[in-house]
Amino acid sequence: MKRFYLLIILLSLAFCLNAQRGLFGIAYDDPLNTADSLLCYQGFLASDIEGNLITYRSDFNQFVDAVILIVDPITETVVGWFVSYNRENTQELDEYVLEQLHKMHGENVNIDKEREKISWIFDEHRVAVYGYAPSGNLCVYYYDFSRPELFQLPPSVEERIKNNEPDITEP
Repeated sequence: MKRFYLLIILLSLAFCLNAQRGLFGIAYDDPLNTADSLLCYQGFLASDIEGNLITYRSDFNQFVDAVILIVDPITETVVGWFVSYNRENTQELDEYVLEQLHKMHGENVNIDKEREKISWIFDEHRVAVYGYAPSGNLCVYYYDFSRPELFQLPPSVEERIKNNEPDITEP
């Protein structure tokens, strides 16, 4: 029995030391099944799959319009994700998201005043970006510069963006 508890403790420690987690507990290189389970546990269900993009929506979370996972189709791992918040959220709610990002990723940020974006740079390839889409809603984008081919949007998604949906074309 002691070995069992020791194993649980070691597995928990290994899980905590894993890649840095972002919004909704998702991390880069998470298996798709893990990210899917995390989102389902928080009330989000896959509503649309286009190419390597999986869109999750919730009937229970009125503050988030969608969470979009960008998945490597070969390894079925998460290479990035995008969170689009409700345009009707208050400034206080948006500031709360920013506070949570600071708690998760630290206070060392890059501020782009021209584009009005705040970025956390994790390494030479991975970044999280906080900013507003042209439609006015808050968006947080976890991007991996080493995998730009996976972040190219299918034509149907680009068409929806042109029709005033959240802008996920650039971090």
